[in-house]
Amino acid sequence: MRPSVGRLGAATPTRPAPVIDRARVEDLVRLSLAGLERMYDPARETLFSISLETGARETVEHLGVRYTVMSCLGIHEAKQAGFATTLDAATLLHSGLARHAKPDVDHLGMALWADVTVQAGVAEAVVPKLLKALDRDLDGVVGRELAWALTGLALHATRDDDPAVRKAAKMLRNLAIERCWKEGGGLFDHFLGGNPLLRPQALFSTQIYWVYALATYGRVFGDAEAIRVATRCADQLIALRDPFFGWPWRYHAPSGRVTERYPVYAVHQDAMAPMTLAVLGEANGRDYRAVCRESLGWLWNNELDAPMVDADEQAIWRAIRRVYPLNRVAYRLGWATSWAGLASPVAERPWALRVNRTSRPYHLGWVLHAWATRLDRV
Repeated sequence: MRPSVGRLGAATPTRPAPVIDRARVEDLVRLSLAGLERMYDPARETLFSISLETGARETVEHLGVRYTVMSCLGIHEAKQAGFATTLDAATLLHSGLARHAKPDVDHLGMALWADVTVQAGVAEAVVPKLLKALDRDLDGVVGRELAWALTGLALHATRDDDPAVRKAAKMLRNLAIERCWKEGGGLFDHFLGGNPLLRPQALFSTQIYWVYALATYGRVFGDAEAIRVATRCADQLIALRDPFFGWPWRYHAPSGRVTERYPVYAVHQDAMAPMTLAVLGEANGRDYRAVCRESLGWLWNNELDAPMVDADEQAIWRAIRRVYPLNRVAYRLGWATSWAGLASPVAERPWALRVNRTSRPYHLGWVLHAWATRLDRV
């Protein structure tokens, strides 16, 4: 029986869910590799996004170096799993770091996370910069950034027993559980500290990356409380899915309510949720395969009955979102009513929704990370 918590009035599916089997997911992995190769700029050794929003295929330079670093992890794992690609993960990791000179916590954390697997030799330079970036007042930093850093540090600790790395990882673990975690709602605040009105405005990305990070930390260091919190958050997110098993975007952390369902992002469905639940399952011993299949099924069976996978364009489209300006209205109304303990008054209507026909490389990279080495787990 599907959970009823947090439903916002979406239409009920009218046809059977698609069959999610190994062959379908393997096709998704191959498409993702082909898409990344098509997005590669050899002159800059970075990846770019594509868009069909205007009807014609356009190149979009949007956070190219960040997406390049994020994608190299999955590219390396796909190659290790036997998939053919012309892309070299180590080259991409070096290029992504060299072209982003700012010592951002999330960029450095993601690079360290990737290097544990890619072994491109960047950790020696990245670790001191990341530790320095964390040795300051972190109030107002987005949870996602801290979660990436925690994942990178925890994984790096498995190959380098550096007390400073362990200390920084423990500090981030404590910040997550003691300051961001809301036990009553089963969710994390979006920011560490900062504006008390904005802090509880939680996004799915903040939740899922904290789950990944705490599950990883808990497994590496044998921390039962970190695993418990990660499990509790995952349970809450699963309970708040919509009738198509879509993961809503905005939440009120203290109450555990959905404040705005849209956009429903494809990367959450086919990559971020599955890759996180796989890591969580390794930490807590639970089997999340059915949830992952349901999550993947949204790509072909959603409220617009619109396939999000485009084999001709070698792309997976970004999201289903509300049209402007209804998206702004729904966001503000949902947030306002959450403070009164009420559900959002804005219902879903197909005429007010559309597919966002852009594709970003990190999405395809996360698909590879989620599935390239786990096809036997579909």
